[in-house]
Amino acid sequence: MSSISVYPLLRRIVSASLCCLLSFSLWAQAQDKTADPVAVMKVAIEDVLAQLKKHEALYQTDQEQLRTIVAESALPNLAIKRMAQLALAKHWRGASAEQRETYVREFQRYLIRSYTKTLYLYRNTKPEMLGQDSKGSDANKTTLKVRVNNERGEAVILFLRLELQDSVWKIVDINVEGISLVVTARGVFDEEINRTSLDAFLKNLTEQNNKAAVNQ
Repeated sequence: MSSISVYPLLRRIVSASLCCLLSFSLWAQAQDKTADPVAVMKVAIEDVLAQLKKHEALYQTDQEQLRTIVAESALPNLAIKRMAQLALAKHWRGASAEQRETYVREFQRYLIRSYTKTLYLYRNTKPEMLGQDSKGSDANKTTLKVRVNNERGEAVILFLRLELQDSVWKIVDINVEGISLVVTARGVFDEEINRTSLDAFLKNLTEQNNKAAVNQ
């Protein structure tokens, strides 16, 4: 798989999961460990999608501003560093502090860029919460099951893996009908790094992000 193929591959997964992933809103989360993640998710989705529907014209006129709205809504509720670390896997351990900082920053930019680009397709989505699975003894972890419709009107089942961090439920992975975002990214990143180097991978990721920022 070529280094360029990482981007459309991850975008495909992100597209299916976008409407739920981006909909977490920090204000909606009760600041205690009794918060119901299902109820929190429902309120957050309805609020954020309503705001993005209101600003949908920005998709055509100012995508950078739309990215800002997406980032403000999503980042407080995404475990970005943990997701990035899980995706880089063994290469994280051998990375320098500077490489880790660059990678987490560019990983975050890529996610927000991809989400913003595909969010427009889901602005009218009405997600259906199908409950949660909290098997095991760790009360700080759970998985939510959600049904959404893609751009063709087809039902898609999402599994959002959450962890409670500082009394806030945050997403650490998304599984779209058996396909994990983190596991998929890990395989693609690992292949590119093994074929080139960590520095070359980081340079490519940064260039892709910068190019998208200029071209919208």
